[in-house]
Amino acid sequence: MSVLLIYGANGYTGRQIAAAALARGLQPIVAGRNPAQIAAIGRQLDLPQRSFDLHDPQAVRQGLAGVSVVLHCAGPFSATAQPMLDGCIAAGAHYLDITGEYQVMDAIAARNAELQQAGIMAMSGTGMDVVPSDCLAAHMQRRLPDATSLELYIRALERLSPGTASTFVENMGLPNLVRENGVLVERPAGADRRLVDFQGKRVKLVGLPWGDISSAWHTTGIPDIAVYMSLMPGAAPMMRLGGFFPGMLQRPGVQRFFMAQARRWISGPSAAYQSGQTAEFIAVASNARGQQCRTYLQVKEGYAFTVDSAVEIAMRVLAGKLQPGFRTPGGLFGPDFVLELQGSRRIDLD
Repeated sequence: MSVLLIYGANGYTGRQIAAAALARGLQPIVAGRNPAQIAAIGRQLDLPQRSFDLHDPQAVRQGLAGVSVVLHCAGPFSATAQPMLDGCIAAGAHYLDITGEYQVMDAIAARNAELQQAGIMAMSGTGMDVVPSDCLAAHMQRRLPDATSLELYIRALERLSPGTASTFVENMGLPNLVRENGVLVERPAGADRRLVDFQGKRVKLVGLPWGDISSAWHTTGIPDIAVYMSLMPGAAPMMRLGGFFPGMLQRPGVQRFFMAQARRWISGPSAAYQSGQTAEFIAVASNARGQQCRTYLQVKEGYAFTVDSAVEIAMRVLAGKLQPGFRTPGGLFGPDFVLELQGSRRIDLD
């Protein structure tokens, strides 16, 4: 019998994923580091629970005993992904997560041979980060097979969960990154900007090192990739401040202050907000001959989409729809996977 474990089920997104998995007929194990919070979630949903700290390898192995698939929802993933992946390999469990951190994706991709030898699949970015944009990247390659450049414009996550806000704080002041000729290249924080028309609404975007500089590269092999994204109010000035004073926003005291503020003031979008919002994407692909094509994609609000997408992918992996090694959503499930999720529509603009 295949068994799903959701780690971080006491977090903003993890709670919603656990409830959605239950609604779709699964009986996942809810897990996390905090015993009291996990016990409360387990009682609320009438699901089995386990508590273990990811920094205790023996506890992780015990916590994953008998588990077939792990859906990892506890950030910051820069600190939690590696020990969870280690535990999955030791336990023979497939690994999924919901991060959009390119560093995590690259680190997992670097272990592809180890994963294949163990017969384990690892897929990072099973939610809003990066399913829509990765499927869109695969679609653009299908439209223009010899594409050499891909730009992705994203209007999404304009209200954040505590976990997403913590990741933003963790990366404040760091340079933007783009992929050029297959290599990651630094750009000044906040320097790359676009004004993009999303179906009649002009939106200011700023270049960010979104997960697609890793995932879209692995999915398509397109050598030049850049990502631009809308930001919540106040974020752009903070990025410019970090560019003027490199390193200031990375100081431990500054990081602790903003992390505390994120925990204090940010609780995540309400259910009413989620139901009334959408996320939008535009991809522009070009080749060496100057040919260009553009495609528009609309999906549910980011966190609502993450819940649907992550649960659907977990169910597919539980059913054996997988390939050992490092895989991307668009690479494994194809460019049209995103259209199978409720609320998604795609339009080829030219």
